Amino acid sequence: MPHYSVIITRDVTESTVIQVEAETPDQAETAAFAKLHGSAFIEWELHEGSWNKGDSYVTGVDELP
Repeated sequence: MPHYSVIITRDVTESTVIQVEAETPDQAETAAFAKLHGSAFIEWELHEGSWNKGDSYVTGVDELP
């Protein structure tokens, strides 16, 4: 009987807080994304309960040799 490797994925929600100075909310969003992409040291926090609330789904199936 064949053997398979099945990737099962579950979406989670994480967030981080980035503080910026800007003149408008739109400029603040742009500045925050720029700061996010410019830093390798942003800490993300997993939302409580996020890891076990989402439905699981298959994202890949490969037959093993």
